[in-house]
Amino acid sequence: MDGIRLGFVGKSSTWNVLRGLVFPEHVLLRYVGNEEDCLGLDLVIVERYMADLVHCPRTLILSDLSVDGIIEAIIKGLRLNELNIGIDMGNSRCGVIILINELPVIHVTLGFIRLIRIIRRLSRQLTINLIIGTSPGVSSLVKDFLNSLSDVNIRIRVIDEGIVNGKKDMFKYRYPYLTLDELDGLIYAYAGLAMNVYE
Repeated sequence: MDGIRLGFVGKSSTWNVLRGLVFPEHVLLRYVGNEEDCLGLDLVIVERYMADLVHCPRTLILSDLSVDGIIEAIIKGLRLNELNIGIDMGNSRCGVIILINELPVIHVTLGFIRLIRIIRRLSRQLTINLIIGTSPGVSSLVKDFLNSLSDVNIRIRVIDEGIVNGKKDMFKYRYPYLTLDELDGLIYAYAGLAMNVYE
């Protein structure tokens, strides 16, 4: 997959949230102003109040304007079967990277409870491969996280945080807008995909 072509119709505040979530190198975003703007797009996300005015071939109505709702709309609208998610676990902030195959498309920093909630929401729609970084400092948190998802159909790969050493500079150069937590999540994701083994 070379990238995703995503359209949007709605408020500028939602547009700004959407722009802050996606990897601009891999997700082409276009504000749809007329039917010609729909051409070549994989999906058009439309806020509910504009739904009657948009006649693009592949649209999804966005009713939940939260970060979680926007992420879920993108994933649901693309009709995927499987998703890879890299996670840098933290007490207050968790860096989350969502990849389609090996292509990073969404980056976000979430709190622990919100992360659990969004994994649960996404797991209803498709298979999720979680790749989680761990260290002695967060091992109990990782255990709590996995226990809270024990009833969810996910595949898990745990990566030692030592794997990120020496790799951050290369990824930070390529993706300078990522937070440090997101950067770690991306490195864990790629390391887990390279190992291709889940528990």
